[in-house]
Amino acid sequence: MNWQGNYRFTTKNEKGLSVDFDAPIPNGGEETALSPMENVLASLAACSSYHVVSILHKKRQDFSVYSIEMEADRRDEPPRVFTGIHLKYIIKGKNISKKAVENAIRLSEEEYCSVGGMLKKTVNITSSYEISA
Repeated sequence: MNWQGNYRFTTKNEKGLSVDFDAPIPNGGEETALSPMENVLASLAACSSYHVVSILHKKRQDFSVYSIEMEADRRDEPPRVFTGIHLKYIIKGKNISKKAVENAIRLSEEEYCSVGGMLKKTVNITSSYEISA
């Protein structure tokens, strides 16, 4: 990780791929990138999505849109950890099976997503989904 000035940082892995971080304006940042806690939330959604999408493909679900809306509550005092996280999975496509979606989400949340597995030990994570054509 390297400091880019003010409260901006860039991290790189051994492959040279990078992620930028910044602080919120009220904390002195410029909001040029996600904050560290926003990155934690995004990492949870990305990890879960990787598995949900993989499972839906294996179940031959014909979806054209996939997204997650995330909401989180945090403590008011430091450390401002998450106290609750809700993920709403949004899937659009033809003849999407409710059972396939429920199973994919359950498997991701209970067995496969490493980020969720780590976070759920300290924060209540809930989810819902919406399917449309």
